[in-house]
Amino acid sequence: MPEPLRPAPAKLYGRRNWIFIPTIASVTLAPTVAEATGASAIDITNIAFSDGAPNPTAETTLVETERRFGDTLVYEGIGETKYGGGDLTYAFDAQGVAASNPVKLWEKWLNVSGAVTGFLADRQNVARASAITAGQFLHVYPVEIGPSMPGLKGEGATAEGAATCKFAITAQPAFKIAVLT
Repeated sequence: MPEPLRPAPAKLYGRRNWIFIPTIASVTLAPTVAEATGASAIDITNIAFSDGAPNPTAETTLVETERRFGDTLVYEGIGETKYGGGDLTYAFDAQGVAASNPVKLWEKWLNVSGAVTGFLADRQNVARASAITAGQFLHVYPVEIGPSMPGLKGEGATAEGAATCKFAITAQPAFKIAVLT
């Protein structure tokens, strides 16, 4: 019998980016390089706090088959899957100049009349300072970003300005989607 497969680990420490992409034209959710890197997109990797970064979840229920009169055994099956968002906490400077780095994400997501829609893309196992190129793979989540609330992160000497918002996954995510040219 041949040796069992043992893939090398896909190490993510320092090799992961979260990018907010406002629009993706492809119905398969495959962004182009221009969509993922354009002026309207923003890489939030070094803006989001590590314990406040996007952390999408998936929860699939198990359902029990309906027992029939003569059945002595009942089985399970796969039920509904729910994709969930959560909280996202990011650096924010209330005294920052308009369009400067400390307020870019705040300004992009500021919408007092409702949610901001777009896509959160998770690029893994590529050095975080590397440019996005065609052929790289992303996990893409259609999202709504709720209003941000200014606050702080940390306490005492480590406290810094921050903002927190909720994000919701609004449609079927696309996993391991190649970036297009």
